[in-house]
Amino acid sequence: MMRELFHPLSYPVLMESDAAGPLRIAAETWGARHLLFDAPPLRLMIHVQSGAMPVGTPRYQASADGFSLVCDDVTRGEFSIRANSACLHVSHALIDQPEWFRYQLLECLVLTALDTVFFVGLHAACVVPPEGDAVLLCGASGSGKSTLAYACARAGWTFVSDDSHLSPGSDNIVTGSSDKIRLREPARKLFPELFTNRCMIAPNGKRCIEVDPTQAFAVSASASARHCVFLSRRPGRAVLSPYPEERAVEYFMQYNTRHDRSGAEQRLREFVRGGTWLLEYEHVEDAITIMERLP
Repeated sequence: MMRELFHPLSYPVLMESDAAGPLRIAAETWGARHLLFDAPPLRLMIHVQSGAMPVGTPRYQASADGFSLVCDDVTRGEFSIRANSACLHVSHALIDQPEWFRYQLLECLVLTALDTVFFVGLHAACVVPPEGDAVLLCGASGSGKSTLAYACARAGWTFVSDDSHLSPGSDNIVTGSSDKIRLREPARKLFPELFTNRCMIAPNGKRCIEVDPTQAFAVSASASARHCVFLSRRPGRAVLSPYPEERAVEYFMQYNTRHDRSGAEQRLREFVRGGTWLLEYEHVEDAITIMERLP
């Protein structure tokens, strides 16, 4: 049995496996991350056995003590809140498809487990202006969060994550993955440098342009966040106005997997207090300019 400590979202996760493949993929995914949160490590055991690739994607099922991810009799995983541990059963054929394994199972299981017991998932991009605290870009899929985050990074802001997680504590530390951002095909019209980037099929089945921000922009694994900006595209000049805090909490709670929902809701109410905004805009340049005036 092989064992190694990794830090997804800068949180300690002790992984054990009876094969080298899963730990190699975990190292490629999280090997550069360092510990930021002093907490008991989550344990993950990965068993590799004979079997074919699963036909479909995992089915998520919540339980009183955690959740499960099940593809078939061979490919399945579960997480226990009480034990603070998870287990994955996968086939050798699946390990030979590292991107599928990474996105559909490894990242999904570990990040959902961490959101269940420690973080609050936000479904928001996070960027930091040259002066001031981090800004969360919020909105439904397709609202332009990733596009605006990329535009901010091009304009000298620091990129933190395309999908963010809120940690406990009054410092409002937000973390995520700063090594990739996925943009939709229309982004080529806004950013000429993307014309040479090939379009790919993301693990979720959507066509996208995948960019590594670390190659061109300032990035950070975490930041202290202050503002939540909800995006609305419409013709005309950019306008920033107050956004109801109650609606902001409702938005974030849609994506919550915490076993303590009341605790998560209270945490979010504290987090958004005095910092929720609606940004209506047409051009990303105008949006960036007006966000730089946030108090």
